[in-house]
Amino acid sequence: MSMCCRRGVKLSAALRFLRKLGLSSAAVGIALVSHVAYAKDPDFEESHGFLRVVINGKHYRLDSYSVKPADAKGPLPLALITNGTGGTSAEIRGENTAKFEPRARDLAIRGWLAVVVIRRGYGRSDGSIPPDGCKNPHVKQDLDLAADDLQAAIDVLKQRPDVDASRIVAIGGSTGGATAIALGARNPPGLVGVVSVSGGLRLNCAGWEDELLKAYKEYGATSHVPNLWLYAKNDSYFGPDLAERLHVAFSNGGSNVDFSEVDPFNDEGHKLLIDGGMQWLGKLDDFLRKRGLPTWNYSNVSLLMGRLGLTRDESIIADYFTAPTPKAFAFSPNTQNFSYQYDGKYGLAANRDAALAGCAKANSTDCGIVMENSWVGAGTQ
Repeated sequence: MSMCCRRGVKLSAALRFLRKLGLSSAAVGIALVSHVAYAKDPDFEESHGFLRVVINGKHYRLDSYSVKPADAKGPLPLALITNGTGGTSAEIRGENTAKFEPRARDLAIRGWLAVVVIRRGYGRSDGSIPPDGCKNPHVKQDLDLAADDLQAAIDVLKQRPDVDASRIVAIGGSTGGATAIALGARNPPGLVGVVSVSGGLRLNCAGWEDELLKAYKEYGATSHVPNLWLYAKNDSYFGPDLAERLHVAFSNGGSNVDFSEVDPFNDEGHKLLIDGGMQWLGKLDDFLRKRGLPTWNYSNVSLLMGRLGLTRDESIIADYFTAPTPKAFAFSPNTQNFSYQYDGKYGLAANRDAALAGCAKANSTDCGIVMENSWVGAGTQ
């Protein structure tokens, strides 16, 4: 029997159970999709292409990817996500949106139009990046030039009818995080949050730390946009001591920063943005929730538990809503055993199978998929 047919047998029980839960037929349809390619997940409306921007009077094309909930209606807040800097010229030339797309989908299921922007000089984008200047390190100048790209992207994107230009957040990792901070220091209209993950700009020459601290101090003196900064304790680029010094330099200007160090992540904490979604997305949710910005809420958890008849493990259910995409949650009505699987390079179909297998380990013979990505959140509003 083929893998598709085995999955169909398992999910036929899920279909009956989903209907008992009173979920919409659209939600059921999503749950029964088999072997869907990760990049064509039915929860999302996605597109790739160039943003045609104007920076200092010159025209450039910036490589981009945009994603929003497939059932979105009306203008959505905009989450702008931008790249860091590769360690080699080959990595810089090969930069693309693909590795950022899972995190963009994480924003989309929280109710955002998420757009990944690859800045000038990286990958397919036009232009060039400034060379290292060790005789006269120019950290702030480089970050300001990078922030010009984000501002130009916003100027184009806010013309879209599906963008709420009054609610914009800028997100980046490493150099991208520092670029978001530089943008926030300008206080552009509509920017309501900056999220910097492992943020900073490291040059291959002496004195770069002092220049970075000086830049952050200047940004902190002008920024009025709420900031969320996250660093892993084992970040080899911006370790705990330097991260704290950057925090102090920025905060001394009176700027608003939520600063968090998360536990060591794998063998290199600097990969937190891309690979460590489960380590920081919960802090992003708290940041958004406190400011009245879209994300999941605890009523989703309570309502779902009521529909499943669960009276325990509320924190685990909440973890599912926090978890990165793609994700799937399997549940046994008879034993109330459940299991979920998230993220990873194998996509939604593989995570669905892993969740079903985890649920069945406790001798549960009626396991079915009851949650996938965002459809449960949409069905419990």
